[in-house]
Amino acid sequence: MKKSTLFLSLAILAAAALAFAAFRTSLPHRETASSPAWPIPASSLTASSELQPAELKLLFPGEPPRDLAEVTRAVEAKLAADGLPFKLSFTFVDFGQYGNKEWLLDATGETYDIGLTSFSDLAGLVAKKALAPLDEALSRFGREILRNSPTYAMQGVTVGGKIYGIPRVMPIAEFQSFVQIRSDLRVKYGIPEIRKAADMDAYLQAISEHEPGIVPYFYDSGRFLLREYGDVAFLAGNYLNSPVYIDPSDPLLRVRITYDSDFFRNIMGKLHEWQKKGYTPTFVAATEEMPDPEKAFYEGKIAATWSVVMKQTERIDAFKAASPEGELENVYLHPEKPKYLFTGADNILSVFSTSRHVNEAVAFLNWVRSSQENYDLFTYGIRDVNYKLEGDALSYDGIPADKRYVPISWAWDDIRFARFSRYISPEYAAELRNWDLEAVSSPTLGFVPDLSPIKSEMAQLNVVISEYLSKLYDYRTDWDGTMRQFREKLKDAGIDHVAAELQEQFDAFHSANR
Repeated sequence: MKKSTLFLSLAILAAAALAFAAFRTSLPHRETASSPAWPIPASSLTASSELQPAELKLLFPGEPPRDLAEVTRAVEAKLAADGLPFKLSFTFVDFGQYGNKEWLLDATGETYDIGLTSFSDLAGLVAKKALAPLDEALSRFGREILRNSPTYAMQGVTVGGKIYGIPRVMPIAEFQSFVQIRSDLRVKYGIPEIRKAADMDAYLQAISEHEPGIVPYFYDSGRFLLREYGDVAFLAGNYLNSPVYIDPSDPLLRVRITYDSDFFRNIMGKLHEWQKKGYTPTFVAATEEMPDPEKAFYEGKIAATWSVVMKQTERIDAFKAASPEGELENVYLHPEKPKYLFTGADNILSVFSTSRHVNEAVAFLNWVRSSQENYDLFTYGIRDVNYKLEGDALSYDGIPADKRYVPISWAWDDIRFARFSRYISPEYAAELRNWDLEAVSSPTLGFVPDLSPIKSEMAQLNVVISEYLSKLYDYRTDWDGTMRQFREKLKDAGIDHVAAELQEQFDAFHSANR
């Protein structure tokens, strides 16, 4: 793969970043099974006999996992044995189209029960009435979910006092502030552990000078650089696609415009610098076939790529299969700085408002989170058919490629049950399991903005942002002239009104929760 053949469109760039937001100022903690994270009414003991036989239709982004049919049959058999008469039907949609598909379900008349949503989209989907409130179903059929989900995680899926999803329970503090590198290459060229942007400069330079067949840096939006230039909570979108933010260190907690900030200019400046030096492809519109960046990374053709807190655990087996001598390292800049808990939720499983099986959908998801056996079956497949265990660690040695069932478990992860690859050291696994313990709660933790009063302005802003960010990521763009046009169009689209509305909402939230 030549450097000149790689490119990155805004759509893929945006897909690589997720959202922020938040709730309260107390330090987070994880409740135990004996200390419920959310009130559990007595009615939660309602018998499963009240549930109806149902075919639950699940909608997810991406490609179907291998051996899905056999695993689904095994899950259905276990559900039946446990008194839950459910069948499962999966639909997978291309990542680039998934958001539109989800947003337009009511218009198309298609009916699904369970789907993946994200924290950044939750308020908009609720305002559109696309999601079903789950409070009653959870109180009756979601005992394990309520018992074992931290309070802040449930607050992260609560809009207007109602629960609209089931959050995954995983390391959440600054979970997107990572980039993945090849640690074997870092060590080979004598680069110290990467803790600041200058260390990353040295790593990329070494790759560029000594590894002509490897693209130093590709398929990443620079999200991890916020740890260098300004750690903030975004309020109404994903990363730089969010028009506004709050800096948790600002004593006035003002809602500010992203594109007027120093961190925006500095991140773009660093990305432009790496483009000019040939470390990363120029950001241009897609005019030729897009290479598969994950496959290229696994095969040793890329030296640094996007990541999140758990991504190393998710890609390690595929990477080692393609590059047995390689080693991965998740880079988190400036570990000495506060590690903020901006939001209590990221990936969420929601039930669509058109579903006729809300209770059954919640009961099924509760079943997944009720035991290690259930979780393993739905998440990893059939033991010794789809995976093996070495102690508690996952192994795929001797498992045929067409049997390696690897679903999108990042949609429903539960750290209590999560298993790590045999390539993940016990020390790193322990670090991940305890990731949130030292987190500092942002004043924005738990704040889920109501976008319904500004949905027209947000729609217009999203169009403008999509148009201009793709230009601004390209170092060849006339920065000053493009920024002037960008800001004028943002103003015309109502960005000042959006900032004022969200400031009013946040002030009320903050006053009530101090």
